[in-house]
Amino acid sequence: MMRKVADPYLRKAAVVLAMAAVGMAVGCSSDPDPPPPPQPDDLSPIGASTLISQKWSHDELNHFTVTFHSDTLIGCGIQNDLWKHVETPWLGNTISTHALTEAGRKALFAIDLKESGKFHEVILQGPYLLEVTGITPGSEPDTRQAAIRWEIDWNKAPAGLKACLPRFELSGSQVALFKLVGQEWSFLSFLKPADATAPPQATSFGAWRN
Repeated sequence: MMRKVADPYLRKAAVVLAMAAVGMAVGCSSDPDPPPPPQPDDLSPIGASTLISQKWSHDELNHFTVTFHSDTLIGCGIQNDLWKHVETPWLGNTISTHALTEAGRKALFAIDLKESGKFHEVILQGPYLLEVTGITPGSEPDTRQAAIRWEIDWNKAPAGLKACLPRFELSGSQVALFKLVGQEWSFLSFLKPADATAPPQATSFGAWRN
């Protein structure tokens, strides 16, 4: 008789436990999804300028070529110990060129001087002032192009360079390529004009920085 009475209670207890288990399962499945990872900030003019300046501080991607005419450049550079006249025998002839001095290598990266005074080529290596004038999307969703203007930092330029090279020639424009790596932007290179997807317009502005 006692067994018949106990069975209904056991069945009720089993039902209660089963419902509790179902409730726990439902509760677990209704937990909210974890929040998505934070989206990286888009490239800003200050960010672009900082990344470029960091490369330049390690003598990377800081060589810019300027071409100009001057009848006095060669003599001025010799007088100010930027370069020297070098004559090299070759196949019975003598080749006359100019080579950077030790002081000149601290001011310039390379030279190609013409006795005619036309189309001198000088490769600069800084220090520079930098301004980011515009940022646009690149050819891929995770890339950006930044248009920049640069000029020699005249206050930090060596005395010999300032004595011989016209200041207005020591400036130019470039398009820098950036890529998003993980959550951070990375400066890759300067683009050739033909490689830029479109000329970056002045949609974002930054001040001159060194």
